[in-house]
Amino acid sequence: MNIAYILNSTAATSGATKAFLNMLDGLLPKGIKPFVVVPDKDGVYEELQRRQITTLVVTYRSSAYPPLQTLRQFFLFLPKLTARLIANLKATSTLTTWLKKNQIDIVHSNTGVVRIGFDAAQRAGIPHIYHIREYADKIGIHYFPTKSFFASQLRRGNSYNICITKAIQEYYHQNGNRASVLIYDGVFPFIPNMPNITSKNYLLFAGRIQPAKGVDSLLEAYKLYAEKTTRPLPLKIAGNNGNDVYFQKQLTFVKANGLSELVDFLGDCKDIAALMREARALIVSSPFEGFGFCMPEAQQQGCLVIARNTSGTKEQLDNALQMTGQEIALRYETAEELATLLAEVDTHPTDYYHPYTERAFAVVNQLYSKENNARLVYDFYKDILREKFPS
Repeated sequence: MNIAYILNSTAATSGATKAFLNMLDGLLPKGIKPFVVVPDKDGVYEELQRRQITTLVVTYRSSAYPPLQTLRQFFLFLPKLTARLIANLKATSTLTTWLKKNQIDIVHSNTGVVRIGFDAAQRAGIPHIYHIREYADKIGIHYFPTKSFFASQLRRGNSYNICITKAIQEYYHQNGNRASVLIYDGVFPFIPNMPNITSKNYLLFAGRIQPAKGVDSLLEAYKLYAEKTTRPLPLKIAGNNGNDVYFQKQLTFVKANGLSELVDFLGDCKDIAALMREARALIVSSPFEGFGFCMPEAQQQGCLVIARNTSGTKEQLDNALQMTGQEIALRYETAEELATLLAEVDTHPTDYYHPYTERAFAVVNQLYSKENNARLVYDFYKDILREKFPS
């Protein structure tokens, strides 16, 4: 099969990019011939070249409105939107020709917020898959021209979709659509034994610093915890600056509350697995996480997770509870509850939570392995090409 993958960005550390590369690792041994489309030559582009994968670089942007949070963004809104639309129209034309030239069987857009793959596939008469990983409007991404227009694309002929959680499938009203499947991301290769735990005295957050990841609510909870603790565990925040305005607000909050000596913004970290192995706990604070890549990543490294009980994160916890009858992480819903859990984790000896981490390791290896993900995606490709689904 010749499959064209459309990436929304080349950011090597984003969950969508990691999920794509992991999926590719599992599909290549099955005989898939990948063709990848990227918007620039940064990040993951070098990895694709190293693997000698045919790659098309063409300028395009997400099919969403530009940000509108500052006065400067207000004045640049219409020019940016116009430039975005023109770039995407040109990219669609280039992509359509490229798809036909390379005899592509299926176009697979790696997220739901990039539309050029869908439009080009429709022009070329090729099946298209939207891999829906995000809640979009709930995290500040507003579909162009509307969310209902995006939904209409999911119902067209030759249109299929993969949803990474049941909650996302239900959010886009796809749970009754035969052309929609639920496939959890492949986070890592299966390993038989949990790594040795070398716990150190710090808490960890891993993810982009932006509203969608809930860093503000995490810092509010951390402040409450630190105020009531004689020697609070330091908090390390590993992730790039995804939103300048939001990032500056977090820095101001940290400084204003006397937390500068305790909160360390690390930026992008290459060996995030080592940070997870050595942390007392990882906090997942996103209010509307599509799947939550860092949670199973941490659990495979033997790290305790404290997770916000919502969206994709909640679904992962509920899956485990159904499988084992017991929790695999600590759940919270409010900043006050998180502060209480941080204090408890600080007080208890590290081996107190070993039953949680051992159950978590077993569950995530079963549900979120690369092998399982690739098998299900490959089967979906075969069903589409066999015209198993009604048009």
